[in-house]
Amino acid sequence: MTPDFSGQISARYQVLDRIRNEKLVGFFLIGVVASLIDLGLLYVFCAYLGIWYLLAATVSYCCGIVASYLLNKYLNFHDTDRHYLAQFSTFAAIAFSCLLVNLSVIWLAVEIFSLNYLAGKIIATLCAFFWNYHGQKHYTFREGK
Repeated sequence: MTPDFSGQISARYQVLDRIRNEKLVGFFLIGVVASLIDLGLLYVFCAYLGIWYLLAATVSYCCGIVASYLLNKYLNFHDTDRHYLAQFSTFAAIAFSCLLVNLSVIWLAVEIFSLNYLAGKIIATLCAFFWNYHGQKHYTFREGK
């Protein structure tokens, strides 16, 4: 007698389908791309242009916000809302709250814990990720709005 694995296979497909529909993985991967843009610009601004690390972090973060918005809108959430200004304003407001977290963590890392600004930026990005995902999923790109 051969064992019946159809229930196990079906359960695996349900898990994979759930992951695909959750958008967290896509948001994370797009976050990696936006963070690489952010970190790259931060490094260029500080190391080559001599810009103060908190000002550089603000400008580089804003560039990452634009990349993240466009990639999430079209690739991750497949959003067709044509009210771009209103939607980007919501996205930017949530991202701004994450920017405040970022700048606070970077400042603490550099000034209090004597870490490199890039190490502080990486820690800050990890700290803000889940709030950003929650806000963007439930407010900016919510389905059925």
